[in-house]
Amino acid sequence: MIYALHHGIALVLALGVARYLLGAAWTRRRPRLAVVLWQVTALTIVVSFVGGLLALGLAPYRQGIVPGMRSFLADPRNLPQVLAVAAGLAVGGWLLVHQVRSTVRVARQRARHRDLLALVARGGRILELDHPAVVAYCLPGRDPRVVVSAGTRRLLSRDELDAVLAHEQAHLRERHHLVLSPFNALAQLFPRWRALGKVTAAVGLLTEMCADDYAARRHGRQVLIGALEKFRVSGGGDVPAGTMAAGGTPLPDRIDRLRDRPVATRGLTAALAIAAAVTLLATPLSLFVAPF
Repeated sequence: MIYALHHGIALVLALGVARYLLGAAWTRRRPRLAVVLWQVTALTIVVSFVGGLLALGLAPYRQGIVPGMRSFLADPRNLPQVLAVAAGLAVGGWLLVHQVRSTVRVARQRARHRDLLALVARGGRILELDHPAVVAYCLPGRDPRVVVSAGTRRLLSRDELDAVLAHEQAHLRERHHLVLSPFNALAQLFPRWRALGKVTAAVGLLTEMCADDYAARRHGRQVLIGALEKFRVSGGGDVPAGTMAAGGTPLPDRIDRLRDRPVATRGLTAALAIAAAVTLLATPLSLFVAPF
């Protein structure tokens, strides 16, 4: 029971961290650190919830979850114990299966779009669509591509276009689609859970800010701001599912952030945040194998 309580405490703390991150202003200054903290926090919530259920069922063995499962399979002791273990395995399996199905579905969407681009677009690593709509996006996954429309090329100056391309290349280089995948899958699994939708949107915005920072370092803040302003005024265009677009998230927030020239968080603050996150995740993970 004490072991299950440890998981419960980790779960409550992780939920508190999630609530804090949703309202924390410093995440705009250090989006990359904030993304890491969101990943660790989300994983802690899942591990703590599933681990807590398993711990309730395996408490009589006092062996930890992994070795306790072997003892449980050899000698289940009572019905409540069986139900708790079954619930933990069911929830963990349900989340895993849904993540796999979501990943496969998105991969198929990207494959279909990649085949379509082979027919209608021209170019190599950077493809151009002969279309007046103002769009620029990246297609992650196998054989990644950056796609821009003829309308975007006409709208932006050469420097602005280079900044937008750098933004999209940053998404591919830092594999932001993998960061967003579990959050999008959970949001699809619980579409009526508004808090989860807010979390997914927040993480998506942070990945855009990470890509903005990369583009700004390469081509200058003012150049990137000019490009995003033109995207905002033009309204942009719809992009296919499974892609990441330069104009696909709230542009005013990103433009204001770039104009504010935010001061970076101190190194000590970042180090403490990382240490706290690692400790938060390590606690429930270590309890899977530690005796109790």
